[in-house]
Amino acid sequence: MNRQFIYRETNQGSILVVCLWTIMILAILGLGITGLVFQEIRFNKAYSRMISSLPIAQGALKKVFYLREKDATAAYDTWDELNQEETVSLCGNNAYRYFFIDKNSSDPAKIIDESALINLNFASIDVLSRLPGMDKDLAETLVTCGLRPFSSINEVLLVEGMSKDNFLQFKDLVTVYGTGKININTASKEVFLALGLDKDTAEAIMRFRQEHKIENPDLESEEEMGYGFSDINKVLDSLRSYVSLGLRQEQDILALLSVFSVKSEYLRFNVIPSSGGVQGLHYSIVIYPATKKILSWNEY
Repeated sequence: MNRQFIYRETNQGSILVVCLWTIMILAILGLGITGLVFQEIRFNKAYSRMISSLPIAQGALKKVFYLREKDATAAYDTWDELNQEETVSLCGNNAYRYFFIDKNSSDPAKIIDESALINLNFASIDVLSRLPGMDKDLAETLVTCGLRPFSSINEVLLVEGMSKDNFLQFKDLVTVYGTGKININTASKEVFLALGLDKDTAEAIMRFRQEHKIENPDLESEEEMGYGFSDINKVLDSLRSYVSLGLRQEQDILALLSVFSVKSEYLRFNVIPSSGGVQGLHYSIVIYPATKKILSWNEY
């Protein structure tokens, strides 16, 4: 009787072990199949990128370089000009759209224009200290650290004393591309304040470039002329005729004329290709059209 019980118990234990091994083997096979599926998905994305998205993006970039070279208003760039989104249809149900504005921003007037930002590699301690999340000590540490010049704004996080919270407050106002020139036609109010202009002067500039139509006898279309400043040497006189400025305000503007420009030499070009009606990757590319140079290429 005891032997039968022991035999039955041993037999049940063996069955349990076999079941556990079976479950384990099936689980391993399931993981393997899942891995193969994910690999196939990644391969399909890479293949799609290789044969469609990437060539379309490269073609769009060549077109933008050509358009910038033939720009009818080559002497200046206005907010309206850079705010335009273009869609180009290609053969085979392929297309792409490109733009310079920040589609992810809650602010409809925000532009991803590297020439509208403060350059971390050229800005003074005073300018940097006026940025949100910065103070005099942190700005001095940033300027004197061995990491400068920075090749990416994210490198600022390596500066001693720089926290992520500090960085997130000013990251959308700075760049590492260009020579430090700032386009007065596209810079934000926050940038003007960081440069040392008071609130009234900054707001006057913002209003002027929205209301003052540029007169260009070489252009037939008024729409092409745009609004804002067309000559950096006439900025102060233009503002004087538009609004009453105090002596200190005029001095502040004069001091910044060497920093200001009316041209965006460095741009962040965004292109989204589509193939067969399916949207591809989003390419964000920093370019220097004057030499057709690509300074940064990101895709997501």
